Amino acid sequence: MKSLGAKIISLEQFAKLRPKLKGMIVMTSGGFDPIHPGHVSLFAAARSLGDILVVVVNGDNFLIAKKGKPFQDLKTRTLIISGLRNVDFVIPFEIEKDITVAKALEFVRPHIFANGGDRSSGKRLPEQEVSASQRYGIKFVFKVGMSKKWSSSWFLQDWENFKKRASIVV
Repeated sequence: MKSLGAKIISLEQFAKLRPKLKGMIVMTSGGFDPIHPGHVSLFAAARSLGDILVVVVNGDNFLIAKKGKPFQDLKTRTLIISGLRNVDFVIPFEIEKDITVAKALEFVRPHIFANGGDRSSGKRLPEQEVSASQRYGIKFVFKVGMSKKWSSSWFLQDWENFKKRASIVV
């Protein structure tokens, strides 16, 4: 896939490249659909935790499970994120019937898994349960980036409400 900056690669390609990388690897993940300032702040803050930032973009099935449907497809979201500052690698990620990124953690083996400003350590993530985090010593960091002021789901709901109001007026 063509990129706007950061390398867009598969999990398998990253796993082959990983032994050659020097420095602290930070990974974050999400649907990023549509992307908003909170996502960008997550990338900047996550990058400050290490030397290399890997962004795993969750697939369309993740968004269907979360919101009912994707607003933008996986290729589009991946391409947008590849053009953002602070991002070194972008990995499009989709496993049917699995909305976690546990498998991505096993391939990437980051030193740190950065979770957005709306995530807290009080609630266990499915990814924390996988043996990968214990086997590879992945540190989970929470509340990375700005606190939740924006939500892709809120934007999309506002848009749906606007369309409904507009159709009534017409």
